Amino acid sequence: MKNPLVTQEMVRRMARRRRWWRRIRRALAVVCSLLVLGALAYGVDRLVVLGHRLYAEDVEHHGAPIVPTESTSVPTTTTTTAPGPPPCTSPQLDAYLDHWQIVGATLYEIVVLDDTSAALCSLTGYPALAVSGPDGSAPPAPVDDVATLGAVAGPGTATPVDLDPGSQAWFEVSYSVSCSVVLRPFAPATGAPGQCYEGSELEITPPHATSPLAIAQPLGFTYGTAGFQVGPFQGGPLPASPPLG
Repeated sequence: MKNPLVTQEMVRRMARRRRWWRRIRRALAVVCSLLVLGALAYGVDRLVVLGHRLYAEDVEHHGAPIVPTESTSVPTTTTTTAPGPPPCTSPQLDAYLDHWQIVGATLYEIVVLDDTSAALCSLTGYPALAVSGPDGSAPPAPVDDVATLGAVAGPGTATPVDLDPGSQAWFEVSYSVSCSVVLRPFAPATGAPGQCYEGSELEITPPHATSPLAIAQPLGFTYGTAGFQVGPFQGGPLPASPPLG
């Protein structure tokens, strides 16, 4: 059996030998890489110098090349965009029902939108309407935009209504309250008199907004299957009573 001390010494020598050869190979690899990179760099520099020399000699004998230029005039147009506040978003607004009246079997309501933010914004055109049902469903809610509904002096227009912080805009909405048969949320209407759907809240979504504003209704919220009529946004003072468009 070999002496353990001798065996350990042999192992140490072999390890030192392997480390030595690894260092030599690593050094050779570094030297070769430097030589290759140096040769490439030297060759590129020589090509650059040679090209520059040939170009200078060509210019000296023949003159600098003349590059034809073409003068073109491009007409400029100036577009002027009228400045205006950005559209109102739902988080900027607070919606509520101001007052209402029933004429025959039709309920007329004035809905107010307050700018509760610290920024100027605008409302243009008509809001989108939807209904949330008592069970969380969304029963059908057809909507017709009516330019004359809510217009105090002549048909309403889709001109922007600018809202300063704390100011308000309003619009009118109407729907039939004649109800003798409440349909299930997704049951089709047959057109029979007195058919209606039941809701819990009226949902208002301003133009260019993505989230609705919920408004509780003053009476038991049933509405005719024909749906709603809605007028355009109006500025100025609120009417004393809903105009009957």
